[in-house]
Amino acid sequence: METNIADRVALRWYDEKTGSVAVVHYAKYAQDLRRFVAFLRAEYGDVRGKRVAILARNSYQYVICMYGMVIAGAVAVPLNLGKDWDGISYELGLTEPVCILHDGEFAEREPELEKAYGSILQPMDAFSAYEPAQDVTEVEDLSALAFIMFTSGTTGRSKGVMLSQKNLFSAMPAFLDPFDDVKRYTGWNTDEFSSLSALPMFHISAMTSLVSWSITGHSINLCNNLKYFYRDLGAMHSEVMAVVPVLLKSIYSDVMKGRRDRLNGLCVLTCGAAMFDPKMLSDMMEKGFFVAQMYGLTETCGDGAWNSSQEAKYLTSVGHVDLSCEYKLDDGELCMRGDPIMLGYYKDPEGTAEVIDADGWFHTGDIARVEEDGYMYLTGRKKNVIILDSGENVSPEELEGIVGKCEAVKECIVKEMGQKIGVVVYCDEDKQPAVRDFITEANRTLPLYKRMSAVEFRTEPLPRNAMGKLLR
Repeated sequence: METNIADRVALRWYDEKTGSVAVVHYAKYAQDLRRFVAFLRAEYGDVRGKRVAILARNSYQYVICMYGMVIAGAVAVPLNLGKDWDGISYELGLTEPVCILHDGEFAEREPELEKAYGSILQPMDAFSAYEPAQDVTEVEDLSALAFIMFTSGTTGRSKGVMLSQKNLFSAMPAFLDPFDDVKRYTGWNTDEFSSLSALPMFHISAMTSLVSWSITGHSINLCNNLKYFYRDLGAMHSEVMAVVPVLLKSIYSDVMKGRRDRLNGLCVLTCGAAMFDPKMLSDMMEKGFFVAQMYGLTETCGDGAWNSSQEAKYLTSVGHVDLSCEYKLDDGELCMRGDPIMLGYYKDPEGTAEVIDADGWFHTGDIARVEEDGYMYLTGRKKNVIILDSGENVSPEELEGIVGKCEAVKECIVKEMGQKIGVVVYCDEDKQPAVRDFITEANRTLPLYKRMSAVEFRTEPLPRNAMGKLLR
């Protein structure tokens, strides 16, 4: 990046202080990575294998810190700024970092951080005072621990997923090769484009996107807060963006209401982290968007499957499996084996053994089926399956998809309620009778054992975990 693409724009972001867009080219990007290596060496000596935590919003400094420590051989531990002190203190206590890089936001909200870890807190821009290190070489062991990415489960403590550089770069073809399909379908030149990064950097999708676009010389536009999403999108022309459901719904609303100009040229959406409404995807495609669905987990370094087909019959599929891994179904559960699979859970051999068997197969916990044409479909989570007294298995996700088609339903969760299948619905109070009627009609189309016989209503959003996933 210091020679062949030195003059290309590497990153942009909206600078609050100047009220304008800041730009960094690859030449400076590389030099600042070298500065960060010099900073770590000066402050902490040989940092190989030492953990360095990051507790901050997305920023240029975050990018430099995240990848500078990996270049230096340290272990990057990006933390979720949205968690409370109990969750953050647990993760800090588990990983025992030599340094916590932060932007002050969490410390202002949670004074306990300063009390407990004040001696190892460092500002995100501490590296800027150092001269670039010139003797930076590739890390000797690419299989060594490089990242600890915390997952947020629906119950219990989060787990630290251990990933290496080998895991990361083995998964890169899964993110880059499908863009040949973009070119084939649209005729669009994909050699140079800008991607808006709106997901937080502790999210595996944001992390892998940043790496993939950096190694190909594309430009990344950083959004550090979703409340500024439209401001940043309007200020920085972006063709590509990875989206989660809440973002897609907002974009979809703009498109369908004739407000596409707000999107400032956005035309390629990669959808991950959840199942998406097929009608919404179909409507976006009809409006000229290229929409791709992705399947992957933090434990697989985001690798899994990619659906770049723009055909209606494949809208509910997560796509073809990637060639970087082996796949099999074990009693319906999707299992993966290969180089992108995590090293294990940090300091949790029992938890690791529960998901990675003696033959190296990672059990994803997702129930799936693969059709003859090679397309894979997810039907639910193994741990969420409701097992009835009759022995029948019911996927709550399937029923949630049905209930979610009612326009009045904002959110819903299907679960077992006193040996019955029940559904908890968040909607406006005056819409509750209509929702109940909708469920009654939907039940008539279902087998008896799948029918939802208990309905509870909420007039407030349903509880979510720190990653934004609904709690069951």
